[in-house]
Amino acid sequence: MDRELRRGVIIRTNYLYSQTQDLYVVTPVPGVSGGSSLLGLANTGGSHYHEIETTLHLQPGERSDFNLSYVRSHARGDLNTLSDVYVPFEQPVIRPDVSGNFAQDVPNRVIGWGEFPLPWKFTMSPVADFHSGLPYSEVDAFQNYLGTPNNQRFPEFFSLDVKIYRVFKIGSLPLMRRLGPGIKERKLRLGVYSLNLTNHSNALEVYNNVASPYFGNFVGFQHRVNGFVIDTVN
Repeated sequence: MDRELRRGVIIRTNYLYSQTQDLYVVTPVPGVSGGSSLLGLANTGGSHYHEIETTLHLQPGERSDFNLSYVRSHARGDLNTLSDVYVPFEQPVIRPDVSGNFAQDVPNRVIGWGEFPLPWKFTMSPVADFHSGLPYSEVDAFQNYLGTPNNQRFPEFFSLDVKIYRVFKIGSLPLMRRLGPGIKERKLRLGVYSLNLTNHSNALEVYNNVASPYFGNFVGFQHRVNGFVIDTVN
């Protein structure tokens, strides 16, 4: 549903519901001695996903554009589906199948992005992303779930990415003027970018084994990355 509040101001609301049934799930089969010597496969799994998104679009000027979006979602289903256990790598420990929040479940997310003009025909394009931390499970020394699977969460994620660039007509560059009319119509974008500009500590992994002396510590942080932008545009 889209609604134009006034010129240059549009609000958009989307709702998505997805349900999947008959997913193949893998589960250990108890052996004669009580251990799990076999793996069973059955199409008894399922999943569902809810999402509601509200976006505010502002266009204050010809070269200015800003969007602010809030997304509330929920993803839940069987955790031992065939694709999760064997793709892209086989899990080293296959536990009994249970239903719970997926590892990609993000209940709250706010995203802002846009383009803003700068002096000398430069353009700044920022993207800010803030969302709930991803879920994870606590396990014991034998890698068994402790409590409800995926009932713990990483710290909140925040990233600010900024790109500053300028678009040149290739035909206007001195070295390109003799390459023919087809080259003259093309454009080249030159600039710089920074990912996670604030260098926010976004953890990628956690010591989730309660038997580990490092239990509860978050590691593998995503640091700031800087680089150059060189590409062609239409």
